[in-house]
Amino acid sequence: MKKNNSVHEMVEALKEVGPMTENEIHKTVFGYDRNNSYESNKKYADMLRRGMRKGLIKRVEADLTGHSRSKFIYYATRTPEVECSAALDNEWANESI
Repeated sequence: MKKNNSVHEMVEALKEVGPMTENEIHKTVFGYDRNNSYESNKKYADMLRRGMRKGLIKRVEADLTGHSRSKFIYYATRTPEVECSAALDNEWANESI
């Protein structure tokens, strides 16, 4: 059975592991190493770009001279926590009366 990969798997890995380069994300999440594979990188690269367009993933330019050819470090954005409860709903309802 074929497994469907998703942007959310990348986001979860970035939240758990922390900021990573594009190749590190692909290795960690999908076990894909573009440096040691004949497969195309397009599927995973497009998935990462979709995450960026949706605002789930951001990147910063990094100076990793001598360490890696990577120019960017990717990280998961923080999603705002929305306070939600029955007590809060009732409080707001009472304010509007």
